[in-house]
This record gives sequence, C-alpha cells and structure tokens, in this order.
Amino acid sequence: MDGYAMTFAPVHPSDQSNAGTTVPVGVARLGSWEIGVRRHVRSSSDLAAQYDVAAGTWEDTARRFGLVDSYGHALRRGRIGTGQRQGHGATRVLDCGIGTGSLSLALRGICAGPVEYSGIDTSARMLAQADMFLRGADILCELRRGSIDAIPHDGASFDIVTAAHVLEHLPDPVAGLREMARVLKPGGRLFACVTRPSLFGAFIKMRWRTWTVSERQGVTWLREMGLQDIGLCPLALGAVTRQGSTAFWATKPAYSDA
Repeated sequence: MDGYAMTFAPVHPSDQSNAGTTVPVGVARLGSWEIGVRRHVRSSSDLAAQYDVAAGTWEDTARRFGLVDSYGHALRRGRIGTGQRQGHGATRVLDCGIGTGSLSLALRGICAGPVEYSGIDTSARMLAQADMFLRGADILCELRRGSIDAIPHDGASFDIVTAAHVLEHLPDPVAGLREMARVLKPGGRLFACVTRPSLFGAFIKMRWRTWTVSERQGVTWLREMGLQDIGLCPLALGAVTRQGSTAFWATKPAYSDA
C-alpha cells in the first residue's frame, strides 16, 4: 500500500448521477481507485408510511426540539411575513410538509393583516394531526395530501411558501425547491429549513435516508431558481443541538417567469 493515500469524502446532492433511485453517501479514493457508497432512497409511499407511524408522537418531538420557537426566530430574522401584503387581500401561505403544523404556528402573529393558510403533506395521519393542532390554535388551514416535488396548486398562487426539514427527504431536493418557486407569486418570499452537515446531521441522514445540505449548497440552489435577496441563519433545535439545521430565505423577483 506504499504510495497510496485513502480519503473518504461526502457527496452532495448536486453530485448525484442516479436521482430518484439512490442517495450517494460518500466516495473512498485509493490511488487510482474510486469506490462510491450509495443508499436507496425511500419511495414516496414508504416515506408516507413512516410518517404515518410517527404522526402520533410527532408533536412531542416538536416540543422537545422547540420547533415553534426556533422557526419563529428564523422567520423574524428573515423578515418573512413583515411588509408582505400585496394589494388589499389576505396573505396566502403554503406550508409544504406541514407535519403537525409547527411552522404555520410559528408564523402566526408575524404576518400583518389576514392570512390564508394552506398545507400539504404525504402523510394522511400528519395532516389529521395538523388539522387538530391548528384548529386548537384558531388557525383554519386548507390541507391537501401531496408531495413537495409535485405541489397540487397552481403557479404564482402564494405570497409565502415554506418547508421545514422536507427538501432533504427528496431524491432530488432541487426539484422540490423548483416547485416551491413555481407556486410562489412574483415578489413572494420562500423560507426553507434543512439539516446541515454535522454529527447530528449524520444521525438524521442514517435514520431517515436524507441529504444534509451545506450553507454554500443551499445558497447555490436558491440562485439557480432565480431567487434574490438570499439570506440564512443557523437553526437551533432546542437543547439537542445549537446548529443542527440552517434556515434559508429568498425573494422571487417581482417580474419572473420561474
């Protein structure tokens, strides 16, 4: 083995060559040899079934990680919902992968004026939980079953489009981000939280077969969508990890065909 150096490097979502089938985990290089490690992604039905199982205890998880407070802090940092109203109608919000509604709950009280909430999720049981918790907070939300990579809404329909820890579950996260941009009105705001590379991120990646997304990668994706005014901040997850995720935000240009 003299003269050989072996390295192992993580692979980023933009490096994948087999989107929709496997997620690349890393590459080992030994001299002129290169060995890749990939893992099969969860199918849409498999992921929905997994979240159906988790739905009953997901609100406990949300409280343990302090998601409402964490999301609220990041939303305010990104000025999501402030100065947002277009015309005299209600601000239209779409929460992609709504779960039990933590992100929509965090947005309550931030938006000026009336708000119309909508949400999608692949899990029917998560939608039932979201309906219960949001109604308990006096939030009426139109809920539909659907995936973020094929959002069941018309283009340019929403003033604010959000996703919390959803994009990294997709075989192609960029496809989901492109759909979010599609349904966003010109001048609208996009807000997304994703798991970042870290020890905590590695655990989540193994547990859920997800991507981890670096700050640089996230900004690159947003630019590729033609979005502007891009910002970000670390997202603390309760006492578990101070920088387990990153919150990104951006604006769709007022005149855009995206």
